[in-house]
Amino acid sequence: MTAARKNNAGKAGTAKPVEAAVAAGAEAVETAVKAGAQVAAKGYEKAVAMGREQVETAVKAGAGAFKGYDELAGFGKDNVEAVMTSGAILAKGVQDLNDVWLGLARASVEDAVGAAKALFGCKTLPEMVEVQTGLAQAQYEKFVADSRRLSAMSAKLAENASAPITARVTVAVEKFNKPLAA
Repeated sequence: MTAARKNNAGKAGTAKPVEAAVAAGAEAVETAVKAGAQVAAKGYEKAVAMGREQVETAVKAGAGAFKGYDELAGFGKDNVEAVMTSGAILAKGVQDLNDVWLGLARASVEDAVGAAKALFGCKTLPEMVEVQTGLAQAQYEKFVADSRRLSAMSAKLAENASAPITARVTVAVEKFNKPLAA
C-alpha cells in the first residue's frame, strides 16, 4: 500500500469514529435540552399555582376596597386572567428559548464535525495552526452573536410576561388608594 493510500485510509477510519462521537454528543445535548424544558414546565406550573394563591389572598384582603361582591369577583377574575395570560406568554417564551438552544446545540455539533474534518485535512503544522485559529475566531464571533440574541430574547420575554401582572398591580394600587384618599 502506498503512503497516499495509507494516509487516506487513516482519514476514512478516523472520520467514522468522529461522526459517531458527534452523533452521541448531539443526542446527549438534545436529551439535556428536553430535560431542561420539562423542568421549566414544572417550575412554570408551580409559579402559576403560587400566583393564583397570592392573587386570591390579595383579593380577599382587599375586599373592603370594593363596593359589592360583583365588583370584587370581577377584580379577582381579571387578576387570575392576568396571571394566566402571563403564564401563557412565559410558557411560549420558554419553549421558544429551548428551541433556540436546541438549534444552537445542533449547529455546534455540526460545526464541530466540520472543524474536525478541516483539521484532519491539514497536511502541515502551519496549515493546522491557521485552520485552528480561523475556527476559534469564527466560534468566538458566533458565541458573542448567539449570546446577544439569547439575552435579547430573555429580556423581551421577561418584559412581555410581566406586562399583564404589572397592569393588574397598577389597577389594584389605584383601587386601594381611592378609599384611603376619600
